[in-house]
Amino acid sequence: MIAKKKDIVFPRISPLGDKGLLIEFGNHFDISSNKKALALDFLINNSLPKGVQETTPTLISLMVRFNPLEITYGHLKEKILFFLEKDLETPTHLGRSFVIPAVYGGDDGPDLEEISDLMGLRSDQVVSSHTESQQQVMMLGFGAGCSYCGLLPQVWNIPRGEKVKPSVPGGSLLIALRQTVFPATPMPTGWRRIGTSPCLTFNLNKEPKFLLNAGDSIRFEQVSKNKARSISDDILWETFEK
Repeated sequence: MIAKKKDIVFPRISPLGDKGLLIEFGNHFDISSNKKALALDFLINNSLPKGVQETTPTLISLMVRFNPLEITYGHLKEKILFFLEKDLETPTHLGRSFVIPAVYGGDDGPDLEEISDLMGLRSDQVVSSHTESQQQVMMLGFGAGCSYCGLLPQVWNIPRGEKVKPSVPGGSLLIALRQTVFPATPMPTGWRRIGTSPCLTFNLNKEPKFLLNAGDSIRFEQVSKNKARSISDDILWETFEK
């Protein structure tokens, strides 16, 4: 289906310099656009045209990097137009599933009470809602291994915080706009932090270096602080794929 917004027809294919191509499915985030971007990413990588070097999905688009000496922009665009004729909203594959441990509240989730007030729920109800929600990794971005996950139930549609935190640790569970942002390295943020996981999903000493990929499914599991201390990255990397 072709969507038209503000005289722009989607999906829209545009060049990115002489070695890139961008396919946009909308001009603002919605889950349908993300599903289409992930489905197209899978189709391209499942029948990788010669000359395509890399694909990077975002919340509403897909970037394709290619070698112009092996495939021209026009030829690649033709192949992508063929893929776009398919039903991109029907899942074409299932990503991997992960259960990620996390400590909620206290020093590990200093904004849990504020989130509870905004949602009109007790803090234990907030935690239960978060751990019961199966979330999809919609994209990686901002920092190495930083996963944007969702969508949470409508009650989680709360705004970003009013102040920027200079730094939160890797493994933080950051909340806004029905999404969980799950960074793997320290970073600044305006999102509220409700918990922390001992699982760091980026490791230069591992192969692959990123534990999570766009399209994977994750569910967070509440654990005690003592339990979290006993979980090592090696165990996580080897055993958390289900």
